[in-house]
Amino acid sequence: QGVFQGIGQGIVGLAADALRGSVAYMKDAIAAASDIGETTSKINVIFGDAADGVLKWAETADTALGQSKQQALDAAATFATFGKSAGLRGDDLNKFSTDFVGLASDLASFNNTTPEQAIEAIGAALRGESEPLRAYGVLLDDASMRQKALELGLIKTTKEALTPQQKVLAAQALIYQQTSDAQGDFERTSGGLANQQRVLDAQMTNLKATVGTALLPVMLTFTGTLNELAQMVLPPLAALL
Repeated sequence: QGVFQGIGQGIVGLAADALRGSVAYMKDAIAAASDIGETTSKINVIFGDAADGVLKWAETADTALGQSKQQALDAAATFATFGKSAGLRGDDLNKFSTDFVGLASDLASFNNTTPEQAIEAIGAALRGESEPLRAYGVLLDDASMRQKALELGLIKTTKEALTPQQKVLAAQALIYQQTSDAQGDFERTSGGLANQQRVLDAQMTNLKATVGTALLPVMLTFTGTLNELAQMVLPPLAALL
């Protein structure tokens, strides 16, 4: 009797843990789906007519880059801010942003870091903070920036001060110039354990968002009903107090 009682308690405990885990997963899934919706809206605003191309590109970011759809879109939006400040629009802005997201995966793979760290380092460089990108072998000193700007035809002499827009374009060219060894490394080493793990993690994150997308309408209806109920109940209660 004691053995069966212990087994029964164990089964109940497992069921309770499974239920709590399922509820937590659904909560996270709904949050992930909501985040995707917000980010998609942001992408449409930032990229305009080129947004469809970016959204389609992000659909394969898990296997191509080891990044989830959410992560890839967030990074593309971040880089697009710098691209727009440099005067890029349409397909040029699309390429500027998505290429940098791809480079982040290559740098992470080549240097055994994470894509998040590489994205942050590239973003810092485009903001004018060169130190984080030094870990990836990229040096962006003032003299090199002016020389590259001259080669690009952005300035007429290296004595000219660079505008923020010119700095972004010069930094872009120097970053690609100095990361040639790392470029394409994610694809070259995609069969390795580290990159396979990145792909798996990205696919699991995407799956969670997909599940959340199915649950989101139910949660929206439920939340809307609660809001309506609160509007009916709270004013009378407040009047009594």
